[in-house]
Amino acid sequence: MGLEGFTPGNIISDDVFFNNRSMTEAEIDAFIRSKVASCTSGYTCLKDFRMSTPTRPADSYCDGYAGAANESAARIIYKASQSCGINPQVLLVMLQKEQGLITHTWPSQWRYDMALGQGCPDDAPCDPQFAGFFYQIYGAARQMNIYTEGYWFTYFAPGYTWQVQYHPNRGCGTGPVYMENAATSALYYYTPYQPNAAALRAGYGEGDSCSSYGNRNFYNYFTDWFGSTQDTSGSGSLRSPNTSSYITTVDSAGDVWAYPVGPGASAARSKLATGVGGATVMMVGDLDGDGTRDALMRNGASVMVMYGSPGGLTNAKPLAVDWSNVVLATAAGDMSGDGVPDVLTTDKAGTLHLWRGDNRGGFLPPIVVGWGWGGMTTLIGNIDMSGDGNLDLVARDSAGRLWVYYGNSRGGWVGSKLIGTGWGNFTSIFSAGDFDGDGWADLLATDTAGNLLHYYGQSWIGLTGPVRVGTGWTSMRSNGGAGPAAGVVRPLQPGTGDMDLDGAVDVTALAGDGSVTLYRGDGAGSWRGTLPLGSGWSAADNLLPMGDFNGDGFRDLGRVTPSGDFYLYPGTADKKLGAPVKIGNGWHTLGLLISGIDFDGDRIPDVLARTSSGELTMYPGNGKGGWKSGAVVIGYGWSGFDAAFNVGDFDGDGRSDLLARTPAGALWLFPTTGSGSWGNARQIGNGWGMFSSLIGPGDFDGNGTVDVLARTPGGDLYLYRGNGAGSWGASNRIGWGWQGFVDLG
Repeated sequence: MGLEGFTPGNIISDDVFFNNRSMTEAEIDAFIRSKVASCTSGYTCLKDFRMSTPTRPADSYCDGYAGAANESAARIIYKASQSCGINPQVLLVMLQKEQGLITHTWPSQWRYDMALGQGCPDDAPCDPQFAGFFYQIYGAARQMNIYTEGYWFTYFAPGYTWQVQYHPNRGCGTGPVYMENAATSALYYYTPYQPNAAALRAGYGEGDSCSSYGNRNFYNYFTDWFGSTQDTSGSGSLRSPNTSSYITTVDSAGDVWAYPVGPGASAARSKLATGVGGATVMMVGDLDGDGTRDALMRNGASVMVMYGSPGGLTNAKPLAVDWSNVVLATAAGDMSGDGVPDVLTTDKAGTLHLWRGDNRGGFLPPIVVGWGWGGMTTLIGNIDMSGDGNLDLVARDSAGRLWVYYGNSRGGWVGSKLIGTGWGNFTSIFSAGDFDGDGWADLLATDTAGNLLHYYGQSWIGLTGPVRVGTGWTSMRSNGGAGPAAGVVRPLQPGTGDMDLDGAVDVTALAGDGSVTLYRGDGAGSWRGTLPLGSGWSAADNLLPMGDFNGDGFRDLGRVTPSGDFYLYPGTADKKLGAPVKIGNGWHTLGLLISGIDFDGDRIPDVLARTSSGELTMYPGNGKGGWKSGAVVIGYGWSGFDAAFNVGDFDGDGRSDLLARTPAGALWLFPTTGSGSWGNARQIGNGWGMFSSLIGPGDFDGNGTVDVLARTPGGDLYLYRGNGAGSWGASNRIGWGWQGFVDLG
């Protein structure tokens, strides 16, 4: 059993705890089956357990979960471990120590309902939201990352000595435990007691009345089943290539490595890619919106995108750009404020360009955001030096001075500041974000001796340090950070979007006199004014928010006339509409026009329309202001709805959804799969027949979830907040006098 090696402050190393590559799904399944030969009649043992699982959105703790029908226990454990970056062996051990499910031959349903004790404190009933095997597994795996981030839970923080109880009975006393790592802290947050001497002497048996066994049994089962809790066998400790913080570098063999940083990280590295040769590599964030971080690989004038995957970088694809004139380049994060990561470059003339991501894996044509940058020798982007929430740019000039240029979140600047001198001798300067976890972005630098130096960022005094945090970096190149975190599939935004480029969602309105007006949202559920967009329309026209239909980076509008002509009004950089372009005719025979939705999953807005026979058809956009092909039938029986609109990602699965209303006022949610088909539709409301207009503006109140705007015949406008999980939050009136508008978008 090996209890002689039990150390209360280091029950398991971070490397082992977060090694989600320790077992495949097949290995997990084989392990579970090896523990139970046969099950008692009338009971379902873990080896035979199956359930249909729900979908869970990605967040900063896990990469999300794609629900499916009839999944095995092994598959649920494997998928949760991969999503949350937790060793599946840890979950298997916890299943045994909590409810004995690994070896149990007659488990009752309640054992599955509280399989890991997640949400089940010692002194209170279990939280109903965690009842069920899936919710226990995914909830516990996610909770471990919440424990180790060091924000909500600090009373067992690593690096300190804590008095830890031996038993829930406080009369049994406490003992000092020096917490050596984040994984051990997480185990104590989960089970806040240490075994006393009697419990340790008893092995798997009972000690005395002051003994507790949870963390002792965790150690026993792990070492008996899987070996040392300290031996990583070179596995590395990177929890997720897409959400973890790390330093990236390329070694002399052309391999791309990630060195984890931040709370719970260790020096163990993970390989992200191989064979990049002499090319430079930089992590840029999720360029194509699939929920994984991507990288740019530059070799002279040519640039390739290395697309992310759950395990690293793969599938390099050339970009149609010519960087022969580019001198410096850096990942910028979402510098323009449109939700898509960008890149900053300088050219030989000293011009600073912003390359905005096009949300499809590439870039829009660059725009000039600065001049006179020819004297700069290093750029460091995707860094918030001031702590104001806007991304900044740090640059070193030829005199070795270090400057910060403060960003305004819209692709521009609000000032600059000298923050250092004498930086000319460093071979590289870069940032991995908040390296030391103190809440401020830091800088790292390598010198000619191969030392890796840490400079502490503090907004009010600039930089302090350095402290040496590594050696042997002489042969490393392309040093940089991990880029903006990913993990969430990024659906196209519905509605008018941010047409005035101020960072907040807007609404367009067509009045009876044919004028089109932009109502500018303030990003908090209200308004900050209006902007005229055009005139000369007809009161019988259909107003359609098209998204970025022509691929130029600006939101467009569509107009369908009573005669069936379809016009595209392109958005422009000056917050106006360009000259209309006719893109179709014969549309007067179609109803329920639904625009701006990416139904087929190519990250290009499409338009859906209902035929006179009730078929719902898709007209796929080509990303250039026209159509890819003819109409495709995607549904039947849509005559039973009198309104339908693109609501965006209403249920939180990373894919766009539709809301449709029956004449009786029932509101239905139609999820899409993101690949040209539908999920399971369900009713989410009644009484919606009272509204004369319904639209999906996107995240109108800025709380991270998409919303619905509803207008009454009397002109009152109501905001119905989505809760991000397919249901509703609070609602309130946000306007009146809107009865004069014939269409909203």
